[in-house]
Amino acid sequence: MKEKIIQFLRTTQGFLSGEEISKSLSLSRSAVWKHVKHLREEGYKIDAVSHRGYRLVSCPDKLLPDVIKLELRTKIMGCEIICYDQIGSTMDIASQKAFDGVPEGLVVCAETQAKGRGRLGRQWSSSKGKGLYFSIVLRPKVLLQEISGLTLLLSVAVSKAIKIVSDVSVKIKWPNDLVSNQKKVSGILTELNGEVDRINFVIVGIGVNVNESKRFLPKEATSLFDQSGKKISRVKLLQEILREIERYYLIFQDQGFEPIFDQWRELSETLGKNVKIIQPSGVIEGRAIDVDSQGALLIEKEDKTIIKRTSGEVVHLR
Repeated sequence: MKEKIIQFLRTTQGFLSGEEISKSLSLSRSAVWKHVKHLREEGYKIDAVSHRGYRLVSCPDKLLPDVIKLELRTKIMGCEIICYDQIGSTMDIASQKAFDGVPEGLVVCAETQAKGRGRLGRQWSSSKGKGLYFSIVLRPKVLLQEISGLTLLLSVAVSKAIKIVSDVSVKIKWPNDLVSNQKKVSGILTELNGEVDRINFVIVGIGVNVNESKRFLPKEATSLFDQSGKKISRVKLLQEILREIERYYLIFQDQGFEPIFDQWRELSETLGKNVKIIQPSGVIEGRAIDVDSQGALLIEKEDKTIIKRTSGEVVHLR
């Protein structure tokens, strides 16, 4: 109901009377007042003037379901949104929800995480109210060996969304780090539950350094604020990321991964570079020349043999 009241206020020039709201939503005037009171407590600035009604002045840049759903216009991503002020990890909550059978598109986000994690077991720093930390439940119809393609899809979608909202250009360091001026601004983590012949669900974790000051970031990291010089709306960025993920997810379902891989190649920071791939099984060095039809990185060694890798720690060599 609060979402509907906000929608009315957002689409009205000037003031909207409490009587108009109560008639439209079949609520008592007292109920309207209570909802407005709760919205103010959540950070909405709403003017109220006798005999004129209510006027929305501003929305909070807080991760609240009602705020995120406003004008989201997606069918899958964000079908349900759960927000926390502070939790251990959005990945853990999303995973439990997936086991419980929630439909794909569920989003779990938090203002901060006590145990946020990135790839290879690393901790993801989660400055409260400064970044985006969220997870999505997906149930893609792909084989286990095709999961690398999904990772590339996500990195393209997040890169495009960042450019749209902040005008910051980011490149993709294989497999799923987004960098601006060679510094990491976003990371994507995928964890799956599956069997030999099918994937039951994938949990996608996305972290974006949005409005952090560079003095609070590791030297190898940056933020959209640091790169653009302006504060970025976290709500708008999250909405755009969900829209772009859905757009590319639908392209994949209709046409497969190849059209998306073409865009990944254009955004890649890794292709054409000499790289070192570090895995538990050993280290491989060579030139990153392409990705195959399943999203694996193709590396040409010094002896001209070509090998492929679907995971590993990538170091760009000078």
